Amino acid sequence: MSNIRKKAIKKLAFGSLKVNSGKYTVMIFSVILTTVLFSSLFTVVGSLLSEFRDTSMGQYNYMDPVAGIVCAVAILVFIFSGYIIIYNIFDLNMVSDMKEYGLLRTIGTSGKQIKSMVKHRTRHICCIAIPIGLFIGCGIGGWLLPMIGNFINTVGKNKGHVHMSIWIILFTVGFAYFTVAISSRKPCRMVARISPIEAFHFTGRYKKNGKPKSKTFLVVMSLSLSLVVLNSAYTLISSFSTDAYVEDYIASDFCVQDSLLDNAGASDKNINAVDNAFLTELSKQEGVEKTGNLYLSHENHEFTPEVWSEIEKYFFSDEIVKMQIESFYTDEGYSVNDYLKEIHNKRTIEGNTYGIGELVAEKLEDVRTIDGETSIDWDKYNSGNYVIAERWQYASDGFLNIVSPGDKVIIEGREYTVYALADIPMVIEYPVYAPIECNLILPEDEYLSVYGNCSPMRTLIDVEDDKESTFEEWISSYTANTSLNYTSKQSVIEDNKSFGELFAIAGIIVSVILGMIGVMNFGNTMIASIIARKREFAILEAVGMTEKQQRSSLIKEGLRYFIYTSVITVLLSSVINVTAVKTFVNNLPMFSWKFSLTSLAVCLPVILVVILLIPSAAYKRLSKISLVDRLKIND
Repeated sequence: MSNIRKKAIKKLAFGSLKVNSGKYTVMIFSVILTTVLFSSLFTVVGSLLSEFRDTSMGQYNYMDPVAGIVCAVAILVFIFSGYIIIYNIFDLNMVSDMKEYGLLRTIGTSGKQIKSMVKHRTRHICCIAIPIGLFIGCGIGGWLLPMIGNFINTVGKNKGHVHMSIWIILFTVGFAYFTVAISSRKPCRMVARISPIEAFHFTGRYKKNGKPKSKTFLVVMSLSLSLVVLNSAYTLISSFSTDAYVEDYIASDFCVQDSLLDNAGASDKNINAVDNAFLTELSKQEGVEKTGNLYLSHENHEFTPEVWSEIEKYFFSDEIVKMQIESFYTDEGYSVNDYLKEIHNKRTIEGNTYGIGELVAEKLEDVRTIDGETSIDWDKYNSGNYVIAERWQYASDGFLNIVSPGDKVIIEGREYTVYALADIPMVIEYPVYAPIECNLILPEDEYLSVYGNCSPMRTLIDVEDDKESTFEEWISSYTANTSLNYTSKQSVIEDNKSFGELFAIAGIIVSVILGMIGVMNFGNTMIASIIARKREFAILEAVGMTEKQQRSSLIKEGLRYFIYTSVITVLLSSVINVTAVKTFVNNLPMFSWKFSLTSLAVCLPVILVVILLIPSAAYKRLSKISLVDRLKIND
């Protein structure tokens, strides 16, 4: 193709854009919406990944597979959503421009040149729409990130801020352009292959009743998808429950510790943060019923030869333990047997030694004592001769015993008898775990006699019910300018409620964008159908059919879309609600899944009104053209 012809093709392409600015504004808006979806997603994900790389988890290349799956599904949903709107709108605009292409083919323009002209228009639309969508989407992502930052375990100084890079921009632009390219590919091929006569008389691929072929599914799915996402978000909000679950996420009324102790992104944790200054002020507060300290030290625990023989026989022979060793301790030239030989000679297992006060002892779970009891006899345990051993946990509900009640263990050269097996509640134990560890628990006084005077890792506090609000005001004020923080019933409720609201806000934003996509698809489909049937309506009017009757037939056509949308939305929402949403919600702290279609009951009537208004408005505009002019169409 010569340069002169190329320039002519470009002029034709851009000239049409200027003449039909209103129509192409809709196309630009559709690409903007798609880019907003992509850019908001990639801004959030890219910023979180950048923050993640600075954490201790990032240094070990650990990534939650569930998070990866969620991101992958979100990308697929967004690509599908973008494809739905762009394909439908581009296809309908190709149909409306077909006469122009027919005239161009008549004067000698080739199919390849027509295809090139369409591509020039598409690129021009992308050049306008993608930067606008990128700007809006990055703004939405930046608005969401501070809220997300409150719930991610990272410690960077820019936590919750946008970590924008050239790769995020390029990735977003690439995805948006790729979606436009695959969406416009089929209409582009159709334009290039059609003959001049067919193009001039072309009114679209329609059935006898005037509805575009293969458009019903796209329109209904785009409307349904937004309502399904919205209903899922509403289900999440309505499933928040405090009464039945708050006790599972607190061990006492208040718990004080270093602000970074429970942050998985912090590699250097202060395990002696609760100083004497705080404990002194705490003792002066009214309404405090009980306090209990929790201490911690790391070491390798020794065992007597008899106990070690039992550990090797029953614990290290277990296949689950061997799999754990193979996953974390072996390397090329260093096998499971090599590891077992090494620890056989040492007779030690790494782990933590806890020191606990009486209040903490009351909070221990799944207790089994040497006497067969299920609760701790504090006086006996605090005699200085006993230690409690934690079970080794290899899964959320999988436990193995390393030692048994009555066994002898050695801590700092002192021999103790295992008084009981128990588990420290997850919400107060040390949040860093070795692949294989044996944790032992001493009474507070014995712990301090072994390790010397030291500060607690945590302090648990129980307060009189009528003093809780006053006490929380004091502790909130005290910890505000220190390295300490605290958890309480109210703080846990607020944190988890906000976490659920974050997902709900994201879901509502997506559903609003998808809803706009659905309405645009419906509007474009109905308008294209009315335009293509101008002459048909004119003939019917000429033989006596009234405008009211014609408008009524279009409204009935819109009602069919509404019925299809309602049925599919209710079915999909119900299925997704009892499967994916239920699974997700029940894995969130303090959320209890409740089946709900309330949002559909509110939104479907709004969709009905929109569906009824669009055909009426489009027909009203058509009816302004005189009957004679409409009868001349295609002549």
